[in-house]
Amino acid sequence: MQNLGFILLAYLVGSIPFSHIFPKLKGKDVSQAGSKNIGATNALVVAGPIMGALALLGDILKGYLPVFLVLRYNPFPWVVIFVALATIVGHDFSVFLKFKGGKGVATTGGCLLAFDPVFAILVLLIWILTIVVSRYFILSTILVLAGLPWVMLILGLRGAIVWFALGACLLSFYTHRDDLKRLLAGQEIRADEAVGKFLSK
Repeated sequence: MQNLGFILLAYLVGSIPFSHIFPKLKGKDVSQAGSKNIGATNALVVAGPIMGALALLGDILKGYLPVFLVLRYNPFPWVVIFVALATIVGHDFSVFLKFKGGKGVATTGGCLLAFDPVFAILVLLIWILTIVVSRYFILSTILVLAGLPWVMLILGLRGAIVWFALGACLLSFYTHRDDLKRLLAGQEIRADEAVGKFLSK
């Protein structure tokens, strides 16, 4: 029961919609503006850099803190895996937003940071590089998350972090399904175009 309690608590922490809360302080509703995604990127676009940064920090921390704590106080592999995934599920399907939410990228990053900070920084650098090469945020995100389990295995990482990466990858494919359809249809905006539009505001 205690382990189930940890998982439920992780889900509730993940459900805290920072990307919805901080823009609301400026009278902005991210669910009705921009891409309508309840995530840090849309918070940045809709409410500006300060609220966007606060939303990003909140989304990262709600992935980082539960995993950081469970790794130290209850490091059973299956508990760690489900606690980590529960934070992402909470972000994607928040109990506070009628089970709607964002896409979980920043929260996934927070979980990775708790598992292995050096590896998390490496993943961030690879993600940036793939954006430069592919010129699409969505394609870069999907490629990096899809490749995570395999890169971990190649680097010799084993255990809970690999299973977490596999679960996070599957969740990401689901939450990005509409973006993938637009990408395949040639309707997804390129990263340089998105940045240009934001800077021209």
